[in-house]
Amino acid sequence: MSEKFFGILKSNDPLFFYLNKIKELKLHNFVPVDFYLVQSFSNTKKNVYKYTSNFDGTTFVVKFFGNSVTNNKEIAKKRLLWEFNKLKYFQICSNQEIKIINPYCYLVNVDCALVEPYIDGKTLDYYIKYAITNNKKDKLQKKIYLLAKLLNCIHKSLTQKHYDLSVEKNYCSKILNTLYKDKLIDKHKLLNIKNICKNGFSNIITNASNVHGDATTTNFIYSNGAIYAIDMEKSKIASVELDLGFIVAELKHHFMLFGLQEHDASEYISYFLYQYSLLSGKSLSYLEHNLKFFIALGLFRIARNWYLDNSYRRLLIEKAIDLIQ
Repeated sequence: MSEKFFGILKSNDPLFFYLNKIKELKLHNFVPVDFYLVQSFSNTKKNVYKYTSNFDGTTFVVKFFGNSVTNNKEIAKKRLLWEFNKLKYFQICSNQEIKIINPYCYLVNVDCALVEPYIDGKTLDYYIKYAITNNKKDKLQKKIYLLAKLLNCIHKSLTQKHYDLSVEKNYCSKILNTLYKDKLIDKHKLLNIKNICKNGFSNIITNASNVHGDATTTNFIYSNGAIYAIDMEKSKIASVELDLGFIVAELKHHFMLFGLQEHDASEYISYFLYQYSLLSGKSLSYLEHNLKFFIALGLFRIARNWYLDNSYRRLLIEKAIDLIQ
């Protein structure tokens, strides 16, 4: 993720005191600090900042749920505690190869801040781009295998039978409303797609599990041979295909973004689903049969991004509609 200078955190800020306490109590690092260099991440990581101490380079990531996100402190506190508790719960998945970021603490009185370790690594989108531009197929496949392994562990942590896909139906409606407000689809197309999605999801018979809920390429970091899942604020009980469909949509999107045909991503998509099938014990034909509506949902979701060109956003929408018609 790209980072840019944002400012300096000095000793008169309450966060300064807490970061030093974490250094002392959790990292056993007693090196003094004059200030922390503050950097912001790219547009995809709003209200998340990197803090680096000036003497020893100790680095933290802090995510704020408070005033800059919502004026309602109780809502901010609930969102903060939700993500903190989810990250702690999913530590059951952490081992040498797959890891969930382990937060240090939460600070309700400091703009509802979540304090986490900084992982120095590369996100999944970096390896997708690297594979496309350097034809390094094996390297990307290794990263995709670790991703399949990580998602399988998250999904296996809970199972709920006879799931009605209410989360997916509501989410699809919400995304389509955004695309309509952005004038990327007209009212007729809005109502038509909503109806197709509602009927399509209603005809899928599946179980529910814990899911990451925000399976984008920037929420998986690779470092020292391991994969880390971050940003689990949207983790919920839903169909496992929600995460899988989002990843497939991301792969399609990145290949299209580099001017390639979406079928150029098919080898990696097939590899991802095959590995997940082996790990989960779910048949590949079952996964592929159910997946098209979830992939379409992922493409609609990517099309919301305002920083993409409008013509490209419309192309994503058309690709999604082709899948479900």
